[in-house]
Amino acid sequence: LFKTAVDGIDALNDLADATGASVENLSALEDAAKRTGTGVDVVGSALVKLNQVLAAAKPGSEQAAALQAIGLSAEDLRRLDPAEALLKVAQALSRFADDGGKARVVQELFGKSIREVAPLLKDLVEQGQLNATVTKAQAAEAERFNKELANAKKNAEDLSRSIASARGMPARWRSRYFTPAGD
Repeated sequence: LFKTAVDGIDALNDLADATGASVENLSALEDAAKRTGTGVDVVGSALVKLNQVLAAAKPGSEQAAALQAIGLSAEDLRRLDPAEALLKVAQALSRFADDGGKARVVQELFGKSIREVAPLLKDLVEQGQLNATVTKAQAAEAERFNKELANAKKNAEDLSRSIASARGMPARWRSRYFTPAGD
């Protein structure tokens, strides 16, 4: 249970590196995602797709038009933490009727991942704000722990290889526990 929790916290560091969002805001999105039955992978997909849309949203582009249709500006959203931009998009979408027009805008913004993202967007609106559950310092400690654990595992593997090497292991053990390559 402890290792699973540490891995989950450490994964927020990786997602922060991939998306540009803060660990704190990612933890808030992860919390909302898990409460809707999805997970951090959906959060990552939504943020990556939104970042792509914002990067491509030049004046006159389809992406810029989609954002303008819901009352948002790509330029303004690019100035925000990507998680905060996602919240703004969710809030803007919530003000429109669930019809074909809204569906087309959502499709333009999130592509095929909308089936997974839609419950997250709805929950973000209900939540109203991003409530961090993990701090940057906690995530850094989880990453450090995992690196130290990986280093210890590698050292143990190197030690066992050294002990089991042809020079260090009696012939009767080698033939009993190891099969020569090609057999």
